[in-house]
Amino acid sequence: MESSRKDRAWIIENEPVVLIIDDDPNNLAIMTDLLEEVNFTVLAAEDGDSGVKRAQYAVPDLILLDIMMPGIDGYETCRRLRAHEKTGDIPVICMTALAETEHKLRGFAAGCVDYITKPFQREEVLARVGVHLRLRKLTRELKGANDSLEQRVQERTAQLEELNRDLQKEVAERKQTEEALRSSERTFQAIFDHAFELMGLMTPSGILLQSNRTSLDFSGLDQCQVVNKVFWESHWWSQNAELKAQLQEAVAKAAAGTFVRFEVTHRGADENLRYFDFSIKPVRDEEGKVVLLIPEGRDITDRRELGEQLRQSQKMEAVGTLAGGIAHDFNNMLTAIIGFGSILDMQLEEGNPHKHYVTEILSASDRAVNLTKGLLSFSRKQVIEPGPRRLNDIVKRIDRFLLRIIGEDIEFKTVLDPRELVINADSGQLEQVLMNLAANARDAMSSGGTLLIRTERLDVTDNCPGLLLEPGAYAVLSVCDTGTGIGEIARQRIFEPFFTTKEPGQGTGLGLSIVYGIIQQHNGEISVYSEPGKGTTFKIYFKLLDSAIRKVVPAASRLLPSGGTETILVAEDDCNVRKFISHTLREFGYQVIEALDGEDAVSKFARHKSAIQLLILDVVMPRMNGKEAYQAICKSAVKVPVLFLSGYTADIISKKGVLDEGINFISKPMTPHDLLAKVRAVFA
Repeated sequence: MESSRKDRAWIIENEPVVLIIDDDPNNLAIMTDLLEEVNFTVLAAEDGDSGVKRAQYAVPDLILLDIMMPGIDGYETCRRLRAHEKTGDIPVICMTALAETEHKLRGFAAGCVDYITKPFQREEVLARVGVHLRLRKLTRELKGANDSLEQRVQERTAQLEELNRDLQKEVAERKQTEEALRSSERTFQAIFDHAFELMGLMTPSGILLQSNRTSLDFSGLDQCQVVNKVFWESHWWSQNAELKAQLQEAVAKAAAGTFVRFEVTHRGADENLRYFDFSIKPVRDEEGKVVLLIPEGRDITDRRELGEQLRQSQKMEAVGTLAGGIAHDFNNMLTAIIGFGSILDMQLEEGNPHKHYVTEILSASDRAVNLTKGLLSFSRKQVIEPGPRRLNDIVKRIDRFLLRIIGEDIEFKTVLDPRELVINADSGQLEQVLMNLAANARDAMSSGGTLLIRTERLDVTDNCPGLLLEPGAYAVLSVCDTGTGIGEIARQRIFEPFFTTKEPGQGTGLGLSIVYGIIQQHNGEISVYSEPGKGTTFKIYFKLLDSAIRKVVPAASRLLPSGGTETILVAEDDCNVRKFISHTLREFGYQVIEALDGEDAVSKFARHKSAIQLLILDVVMPRMNGKEAYQAICKSAVKVPVLFLSGYTADIISKKGVLDEGINFISKPMTPHDLLAKVRAVFA
């Protein structure tokens, strides 16, 4: 009671400001009356957002905060108050009818200092508010006292430092000449020894006077092995007669006053070959006479490698540009071949002697499609088309091709899980992953070995060390070889672009970085296990789909979707593609209006706008592209459903804004089934 009376007296004397944040007007009124009765200045806010803003503006002495409010609740409001520099030290007391310990702990974690439980008890409210206001006042007074004490300590320290400086100055003046000489020598030696370059000091006659620490560490030599000896007779130069003669000539030129510079290679103590930009600088005295030579070697190995990587990158970019250039025309041709071939296949009855030839044409066309996709995947311009896929089917489909990649001296095995492993994936992209990993394994087994591809199911219940796998069911694709393996340092960099352990000219360093990029696009995880001499295992993790619900239907068993009677405007600048699309749609009951390009599409839509129920527009067309034509049509009429199509690469299509979410798109080449299914999906 004595403490309560002191708190109330302190409140009356200091007139503190309290902010009440509560969405209940009755609670606001009760608390306001209670606090104003004992000389508080009360501010009010009816929700968390306005409460935070008012607190930042008014900076009250204490905040009473309701927990359950619309919008942001009391916990989040408290966290925001704590996060702001103006309100971070204001005590916050939570008001709640939730008496459970869990809710109180959440409040304390958010930053509140105390709790008042509803319904309010007058004496309890005043007591708790008074205590925390006094605590805040005492805290501020303590901080002020600490600041004052720290200021006095700093002032006294400054005085002592000044006295100490005066004393040091007296000592320094007595030893100035001697210390200056030692300091200059130490500075020179430190700069000389710790320079990144290989450096030395040499007489004009070629006698090495000094060699810095960098050059000695690089070669694994001691000063006694090189100092006071003829420079070109040292370990660095004496191993190669031609190099030795080149240095002798360079020293003679430098002794005559000429700056000499050339590129040279040396092997270090680790036997790795390094490239150096080597130079010899003459130093003259006041009379212009050369009295000293400074040999210097600057390591340019990394710079040369970067230049080589840049050239390699430019080469890859050229391949990508070539891929993009051929993709459009090639896909248009494949669209016509696959389209008309599929129509012919549907029209030929089983047992017809010509049906076999059509099947071979379509099979070859499918291989051409995969070839185009592979080229675009290599250049990272492929439009990813994920869908439910059986992982085992992907492995089975490509195993013969992998046999041709690895050669006859490597044993190839597959161990496939008997269970159905259905994942959301692009088959062509995963085939690219398997091809890259198989090629890597082949290069690691130059003397033969075993390549094993395994599929299995993994049920994750806890976190997996080293992998970001959430709990759930996964399909695991493993690629194992019995090759040379790799060390830990190389393993940590294995997915970096341009990093390779192969000899120059035997690898681009892009294969595994492409693998990593594809796995990331599939929201998967990849890990690598390897030791020198013990082979390498790559493990790839994909989230499993519910195979009981999402069955993958083989292409051969799919039935053509039903047609329709709607009127469709088809705008395509390639004659053969336009004929295929129009023919297919008409065969299945649709009414078709053909347009040669974007401008023609806009013109024909204007004449038939009342009849047209769907637009099929090629993305890239002369005079006006598909997106521009669609925008022009939308300005002149009610919005009409649209289906865009293109054989261009993903980067070009993206620039046209067609790959944006919610836009209907089908890529070339396509089958009649793909086209008809997509059209019905748009109408649906």
